[in-house]
Amino acid sequence: MKILFYASILFATLSLTACSSSRVILLDNGKAQNAVVIITKQGQQVLDKKNTYLDISATGSSAVKPISPQQVQQTYGTLLAAAPKAPISFLLYFETDSTSLTAASQRQLPAIRSAIKERIPCDVNVIGHADRTGTKAYNIDLSLRRARQIRDWLYTQKLDISTIIVESYGEEDPLIPTADDVPEPRNRRVEILIR
Repeated sequence: MKILFYASILFATLSLTACSSSRVILLDNGKAQNAVVIITKQGQQVLDKKNTYLDISATGSSAVKPISPQQVQQTYGTLLAAAPKAPISFLLYFETDSTSLTAASQRQLPAIRSAIKERIPCDVNVIGHADRTGTKAYNIDLSLRRARQIRDWLYTQKLDISTIIVESYGEEDPLIPTADDVPEPRNRRVEILIR
């Protein structure tokens, strides 16, 4: 059985006396329309309405059925409460040709620290970027220095971070595409992904 996940779902395996089955529930995650495609030997079914589910066993899958948020909470509340918090990301911006944060980005640092504390233990990706002023080699180095500066700040916070991964993309992944040698403040950034 192959299951493709495209949304926030709850996947629960139920042990039964003579066989086992699984239940797939498409939860309302408060975002745009999502879908889950379930592919079995008998064919495929699509869950594309929020708060619906189907049961899957060796003999196939059931029809799609509705489930209320109250039923989800009553049946799976303990499981949902044990789930880790959803990943969160932040963008920090830098002054031109510098590893100095803008004033607005400096004000975000307490929120980043709080988000990490809420998810401890967690993994953090720190991804540096640059705009297209300067050479590609220089921008790779500059974006790496920016990312390392944020990593070093994270170390000073003495948080219980499991892993910090530092990456540098230079000018290769712009938020705002520009021509060469065009300064763009939104491309001078570090992305922080906390999960």
